[in-house]
Amino acid sequence: MLAKSLITVLLFLNPFSFLLGQPIPLTEEKVQLNKWDQSLLSSLWFANPNFLPIRDWNITEPEVEAKAALVFNLDKNKILYQKNINQVLPIASLTKLMTALIVLENIDLEEIAIISEQAIATYGDIGGLVVKEEISVKNLLYVLLMESSNDAAAALAEITQQKTNKNFIDLMNQKAEKLRLKNTNFIDSSGYDSGNVSTVEDIAQLVEYSFSQPIIWEIMRTPVIDLFSADGKINHHWVNTDELLNRLPNIVGGKTGYTEEAQGCLILVIETNNKYLITIVLGAQERFLQTERLINWVQKAYRW
Repeated sequence: MLAKSLITVLLFLNPFSFLLGQPIPLTEEKVQLNKWDQSLLSSLWFANPNFLPIRDWNITEPEVEAKAALVFNLDKNKILYQKNINQVLPIASLTKLMTALIVLENIDLEEIAIISEQAIATYGDIGGLVVKEEISVKNLLYVLLMESSNDAAAALAEITQQKTNKNFIDLMNQKAEKLRLKNTNFIDSSGYDSGNVSTVEDIAQLVEYSFSQPIIWEIMRTPVIDLFSADGKINHHWVNTDELLNRLPNIVGGKTGYTEEAQGCLILVIETNNKYLITIVLGAQERFLQTERLINWVQKAYRW
């Protein structure tokens, strides 16, 4: 009986690794405990914090209409909820997280970009950038990640190519390959093309890697900001597209995405019980509501 109960306890741990060189499939075993097992497990919660968080099976699974979803406890390498984590889907402007990473790893934030007619001609006019405007790469990252500007994505790709003499999309896909994002492919820097695809599993790995660039998360949790062109003549007022910034506490940051093909997509990272939770939804009709419900469910369905 003791051996059986200890095995039951170990099944609850269900760790998986996001080590970049050795990705491990994400699975979770649902285990029904008898009263003796529950008593043993309860005592272990207080004796060993490594057993936390642990699932309370009295709380039923949430209803999730998104095509794919994941809630992941980053600190414990543990999946708390999963749905179709390996389904390849269009990711819309979640693409811009990789765009920001490629920019930050290849050029200086204080570089000045000149906004081209080609960049402004990119589908969507969000951000209010002006042809021939001179603006810092850092400020372009703000409009890229806060307002999800496709023009900014194009402008950042242009200046990165100019400085590196390398194709920007090649850099994106090479990075995905290096990170072992086996189901991820990029067609453009904005995410508008439905050929920009990934899985919630791959995106979670990308999110974890992106913490190597803290400025990304500083930008993505900024609700509103006023920034200027390099000469100070053009004032930009940018508002974050993430509606949950005003509804949920302890948000570390997030990135929105939407196209007709992809539907609603959202990355959101929150800090709860001194732990980082990564929540990702793809193909959702109500991305903000779906994410909020998942976060509320996790906090009830697990003992912390």
